[in-house]
Amino acid sequence: MSEQESDSNYTRTLQDINLVMEYAKLDKSEVKPSIQSIYFSSQMDNDAFKLMEVDSCILNTIKIGDELVIRGDKDEMAVLCTKDKTYDIKEAEISNSMLIIPQLKTGQDLDGDSLGQELNIRQVTSTIHNYYELRPCKPKVKKLRILLEENMYSGKECEEDEEHQGRKYTYDDLLNLVQASRLELQTALMKVHACKLEGYWRILDFQFLSLVLSHVIQLCDENDWIKSGMPYEECMKTLVELFPREVLDHVLQSYADKAKPSNTEDDEDKMEIDVDFYYLNEDKVCRFFAEQILKHSRGKFNYEDFSNTWQQTVPSGMQTMDQQLQGMALIDRSNQLETITYYSVDDLPEEVGERFDELFRTKEKWSLEEISPYIRDLTTDKLDVGGLLTKYARSSMQNGVKVFNSRKPLL
Repeated sequence: MSEQESDSNYTRTLQDINLVMEYAKLDKSEVKPSIQSIYFSSQMDNDAFKLMEVDSCILNTIKIGDELVIRGDKDEMAVLCTKDKTYDIKEAEISNSMLIIPQLKTGQDLDGDSLGQELNIRQVTSTIHNYYELRPCKPKVKKLRILLEENMYSGKECEEDEEHQGRKYTYDDLLNLVQASRLELQTALMKVHACKLEGYWRILDFQFLSLVLSHVIQLCDENDWIKSGMPYEECMKTLVELFPREVLDHVLQSYADKAKPSNTEDDEDKMEIDVDFYYLNEDKVCRFFAEQILKHSRGKFNYEDFSNTWQQTVPSGMQTMDQQLQGMALIDRSNQLETITYYSVDDLPEEVGERFDELFRTKEKWSLEEISPYIRDLTTDKLDVGGLLTKYARSSMQNGVKVFNSRKPLL
């Protein structure tokens, strides 16, 4: 039985069509010889297709066959990820319904057989009233730190402890759980200072990290390497009996800069062979010691006491500065007795509106210098710090300084 014979609704014939053309005063020569008669199927399935609007980047990804993945748990809004970008998926309505008609011919395909008219039956199988639009967004990586903190690394001797029996994650595990592209996940792992150990990505326990870094600094002090730089392999050889090589390498990559020693007369012997040297990064090391002090304090800390303690704890020759505290601590200079409070950008919400609400609950008015470190990670190619403040804050002048406060009342 043919498709036409299987449905009693298919009653239109070439004679019927030619009659309609005659009423419309159309000559057969003015239309294509291949004629398509369209009907709504008796078995419509409006969920059979989903339409998605894509930009040139995603279209090119599809054409070349690169990775394109939808990520998100049941309690999360889905995102679409390419190998280097993340997109929010938003549902939007179409003002005019779109009809899905398989095998519908268009353009040159309608030329048909030149011997005469040809009638083809086409069925509408779906009617679509909405589609998905994609909006570039920041990767949602706050979950990454939460996952990795389930089982932080405190040294080989602690791996069998009860508190270190939480799940460990490979890169592919994290890729399936975190809403980010491959490139963005790799960047996020670096940002949270994750270390790859035996195939698993781990965050070092803060106390363990302090122990490793203190040994590295002590080794530099003993050998006068603070200014001259530490030979990579010699450092490894000296400390590898205490800590895994991967951990030592991770700490050097996180708190030191790789460089070649200067070619001076005093260094001629060193330059005879190609040796990698690392120089402790002053800002990163000072920031680490500041965090070490502030994490152990409760509430507000007398700023002068903190500043003196801080300077005394850093390696000799390094200078502490307030700029090293950006995004980690708030300094209150509004009173005669200045105070400092631990306040890390890593603990703030990822969503822009929630981030600003949290900031303005913590402090009613912020200067540009104060608030910038806490919203800089929210900027995009189209929206810088100034644009974010224009959209989510209200500005005013206070004692000759521009300050920003919330645009709405906060509970």
